[in-house]
Amino acid sequence: MRIQKVLLGGAILLTLLIGAGLISSLIWPPINDVKTGQTPEYADLQPQYFSQPYYRVFDAALATAQALGWEVVMEDRDGGEIHAVATTRLLRFKDEVTITISREGAGAVVNLRSRSRVGKADLGANARRIRHFQEELAKRL
Repeated sequence: MRIQKVLLGGAILLTLLIGAGLISSLIWPPINDVKTGQTPEYADLQPQYFSQPYYRVFDAALATAQALGWEVVMEDRDGGEIHAVATTRLLRFKDEVTITISREGAGAVVNLRSRSRVGKADLGANARRIRHFQEELAKRL
């Protein structure tokens, strides 16, 4: 009788896990690398255009990454790149973030790439990270 309860409990748990996996695959695309303007699954994530001067946009992007708690591992002001590592809260996964700032006329364009180091699917974490960064950067500028 006790073994039957354990087996039943295990079967129920397995069923719930499989169900959760199926539901999550319907909500989030099974990808782990998201780029603004280049990821069809997140067509709404587009580069940001700012009319402020390039160096002001670069400084604001760097400050935003730092304010979000990302570990900035490289910044190249002249080349327009910032490389950072973002750590997820729950499982402490380390994800790579690349911010690219380019000149466009008197202003600048900001592109982002967020990529998970582990796993084949991120449950939407990289897209959420990009959206949050874009919101915070827009507030600064």
